[in-house]
Amino acid sequence: MAFPKRPARLALAVTAAALVTACSHTTTTGAAGASSPDATPAAAPATTAPTAGCTPDYCVPGSWDTAAATTPLPQIKPFHEPINVIIGARSTVPLGDIQRATGKWDTVSTATSVSVAGIHIACISPEKADIAGAGYVTEQAAWRLDGCLGGNELSIGGTEGHARLWHQHVPGSANGAWLLAVSYETMCVDKDGRLQAVAAHKTYAALHPSKVYHCVDGGPGSLDQSVPDGYDDGAADFADTVAFAALGKGWHVTQQFVTVPRPQHAGEGGVSFSDEVDVLTITSAK
Repeated sequence: MAFPKRPARLALAVTAAALVTACSHTTTTGAAGASSPDATPAAAPATTAPTAGCTPDYCVPGSWDTAAATTPLPQIKPFHEPINVIIGARSTVPLGDIQRATGKWDTVSTATSVSVAGIHIACISPEKADIAGAGYVTEQAAWRLDGCLGGNELSIGGTEGHARLWHQHVPGSANGAWLLAVSYETMCVDKDGRLQAVAAHKTYAALHPSKVYHCVDGGPGSLDQSVPDGYDDGAADFADTVAFAALGKGWHVTQQFVTVPRPQHAGEGGVSFSDEVDVLTITSAK
């Protein structure tokens, strides 16, 4: 399935109204705490605002942003990335089945790298998030659109999507929730003291692989700095891809948007991101 870049979110209720339930926006505050007595895997879709602690779909993490991450490029200051998609705890379809249904989102490792157009670059870097309010832990899984090799090729054109995943235990749920940080990226290179898109400097990048990195679209080094929404578009398109893949399998999808507190709004390279988190619940027809 293609992963096209779009200027705005696609409302699933409009494009697949008969099959997708779109819930109203809600707001959540606080940190993870005691579970809700109504937290059961088969509960009806949540429409009330989450409170401090746990909802049937997820528990409020210690932070909705990842821990500060660094890069080998001096132009990119330490940054945070948003938790912007959740596979809710009332989902009955296993994560592996959801991933396979998408067809093109493959697991990649932080320990591997590939050579693209002669440019040696890592698949994905490790990041940490405070999912349970007990401290920051490294992502448990990472997905890249078209895998490591294909994903890096897509990044040359600025259409590479990647996701970092953390599992969260949710009382009353057999599967728990998965919290994701998703974004679009462009392969960029440190050249002449500034970040530039590799697409125009492939030879230089191949000769200086240590200066190559993935820049979030909209930030320095990306192909389109006029649209600083690599996180928001990345999350929206990923959620739509997962939802429509699930519908293709005959599963039921419920989507809701929650507004969360963010201590800061500066992603990689200064890219901004919204307060919105896209929560998907995917259940089988059985």
